[in-house]
Amino acid sequence: MKTRQDVEFLKANWKDDPCWDLETTVGFEAYKDELLKYRLSQEEKWWEEYNNRLKEKAEEMGIPGNIKLAAYIEKLEDTIKRLDNTRI
Repeated sequence: MKTRQDVEFLKANWKDDPCWDLETTVGFEAYKDELLKYRLSQEEKWWEEYNNRLKEKAEEMGIPGNIKLAAYIEKLEDTIKRLDNTRI
C-alpha cells in the first residue's frame, strides 16, 4: 500500500510533467478518486490562469475581451520564438 508521502510525491511529479491521467497511475488504485479530484482541480486552475493571462494580454493590446485573438497572437509569438531558436 502506498503511503501519504508517496501520494504527495506522485502529485508533485505529475504537476511538473502532466502528460498522463494521474488517477490511472499503476499502484495508486486505492487513491483513484483523490487523484482524479486533484487532477481536475489543477487543470481547472491552469485553465483559469491561462484565461486570465489572455484577458490581460487583450487589454494590453487594446482589444479588451477578445481572448481568441489574444490567444492566436500569443501562439504566433511562440512560433516565432521557436523558429528564431532553430536558426543556425
